[in-house]
Amino acid sequence: MVPTQSHIPAGRPLWSLLEDTFVDEGAEHLTVYGRWGAIEIADTSPLVREALHRMSLGPVALENISALHENFVRWKTGSGPCLIWRKLKNTLDQLGGCVVPSLGLNDGAGPILSVVAVARDAVFALPHIEEDEVVTMRPRTEIERLNGDQALACPGLSYQVILHSAPATEIAKSLLHTGTTIALVADALQVEKNLVADVVAYLAGAGLAVVQRR
Repeated sequence: MVPTQSHIPAGRPLWSLLEDTFVDEGAEHLTVYGRWGAIEIADTSPLVREALHRMSLGPVALENISALHENFVRWKTGSGPCLIWRKLKNTLDQLGGCVVPSLGLNDGAGPILSVVAVARDAVFALPHIEEDEVVTMRPRTEIERLNGDQALACPGLSYQVILHSAPATEIAKSLLHTGTTIALVADALQVEKNLVADVVAYLAGAGLAVVQRR
């Protein structure tokens, strides 16, 4: 079953570009050079240029761009049209694996997890998962060491997930060996259900967490 509803994070979504990605800006062109080649961006507006510039500096909260803030808030709260945000998001989606989606907490600190592509045609979306649906990690998913962090990886998938800090690490480990639910994990770890739902959505978006459909 394909999810029909997208998850909107309660935490703070962050975005960046892969470290070896370069943005070439001209007066009338915008090209992103990544490990899988060059991508021409059709939308060369100041908003897209500003977003890519900030993303090249590391994980950033795009709602801090003044022209985007009101639209972003409407998207997060479901309180009205957010066409400017959706247009920017569509442009970022064209960059595929060059974009690194991350999740931060609302304390303004850095990301607790990041989703990093290992394939050019990687497509990332956040599926909505109900708190009582049974979720587990895809078979053969393992935790590896990567540049001092712990990373979740599974052979054949387009993404791996870097676990920067708690509580993302504990939430991910709770899904490794048995089926459980967002509600049960939140209760066991004594963390907010919204936070567990965010982490699970990012893991599912990377293809690592899967829902055991009844």
